[in-house]
Amino acid sequence: MKRTFRKYEFTSAAAAQTAIDALGLDSDGNPTHGHAIVHLGHIITTPATYDDDGEELEAAVSASNYSVDVLWAGDAVASWNSKMIWCAPMGVHTFGSSSAIAEWTGKCKELHPEYFPEPTEE
Repeated sequence: MKRTFRKYEFTSAAAAQTAIDALGLDSDGNPTHGHAIVHLGHIITTPATYDDDGEELEAAVSASNYSVDVLWAGDAVASWNSKMIWCAPMGVHTFGSSSAIAEWTGKCKELHPEYFPEPTEE
């Protein structure tokens, strides 16, 4: 079976859950689809800094958006396209078969070649 790996951002955890639930639930609230979904939450965009004694100097900064990774069973669902993001590979999380990762990396490189600088000789 083809698997497609994509990354998404929503305005909140509730908005993400609403989109996930719309993929299908049975009468007990269990998913009726074969997609693998990982809630990453508000990822850290700037790590905290600490002094030599381990005291925090500056607190970590989190993204305002709520991140979700999906390994689709088949093609990505088109209704999620407006929430799709592309970041430098692989970000904070990746999963899936090597073919799903290769497809994601190829598409990311096509859309954002700046994430893939050419090596320089020094």
